[in-house]
Amino acid sequence: MKYIFAPLLFIAGVLIMKYTVKLTQITGTVGFAEKYMRDGFAGTFSWYRLVGFIFCILAVLWITGILDFGFFNSIIEGPGSA
Repeated sequence: MKYIFAPLLFIAGVLIMKYTVKLTQITGTVGFAEKYMRDGFAGTFSWYRLVGFIFCILAVLWITGILDFGFFNSIIEGPGSA
């Protein structure tokens, strides 16, 4: 399952980073990001780019096997799959 979900997670991260402005127009601003990420950052835009980057990193770590969601894998694939 990781070979299906990890690339989708990576693509989602790239799309979040690419369409940050459009995503902000649709969802509005993130209050805590505007409050705490204001000096030198763009608040909500930086928050969405950070989230997208974290999605990409998690996807790469998951597909290479460095990060293992053992509990998640056992739920999806059944007992004895880990």
